[in-house]
Amino acid sequence: MDFYIGYIISGIIILIAIIVSLVMEVKVNSAYDKYRNVGSSLDLTGAELAEKMAQESGINIVVRKCNGKLTDHYNPKDKSLNISESNFNSKSISAQSVVAHEFGHALQDANEYAPLKIRQAVIKISNFVSGLLIPLLLIGVLLQLFWIAGAGSIIIYVSVGIYAISVIASLVTLPVEFNASSRAKKILYQMGCTSDEEVRGTDKVLNAAAMTYVASLFVSLAYFLRFLMLLLAMRDN
Repeated sequence: MDFYIGYIISGIIILIAIIVSLVMEVKVNSAYDKYRNVGSSLDLTGAELAEKMAQESGINIVVRKCNGKLTDHYNPKDKSLNISESNFNSKSISAQSVVAHEFGHALQDANEYAPLKIRQAVIKISNFVSGLLIPLLLIGVLLQLFWIAGAGSIIIYVSVGIYAISVIASLVTLPVEFNASSRAKKILYQMGCTSDEEVRGTDKVLNAAAMTYVASLFVSLAYFLRFLMLLLAMRDN
């Protein structure tokens, strides 16, 4: 009976985690949309800002446009800063905040920021084992169909292991993202974004974005807890 109660509770926790994650996504879009039409004192588009920051910092990066909204990202493999369509030619506070954040990752890469290196390694492992999940689960189902003992345990052990790595990946992402936002705020302030509206807008956009990573960690922990409870129940039986 205790197991079933725990299983139901873990399901409720997952539901709450998903709701929190959705709320955070709404908040980041709300903050972004609020300041996407508010101009910055820096008369620079997102692309121009990226190039200026790179030039002043002495970092050699490639600035590119990518499709979508809030799809901005820094790619350490080819040293490219990819700016979404909505930010590439925009001079808004939102665009400059997001671009500065991604440039923060470029600075981390150039400075060999340890948490960034750790995250890259963990994500590689996570992506690899996640790709094995479906084949291993299918093998487990086939073994179960042929009444081979222990087939169910294979599924549970694999799921727990994969979600454990997912939790670690989400955990090591937090310091990387918070540090990139801190660097972004400092850079923009030093470049002249010092008005109350600019400081407030940058804070709201970047803080809301950072909370989406906290919510992602919450979701990973919730799923890990559910599979862990299954594993403990299986062991007890």
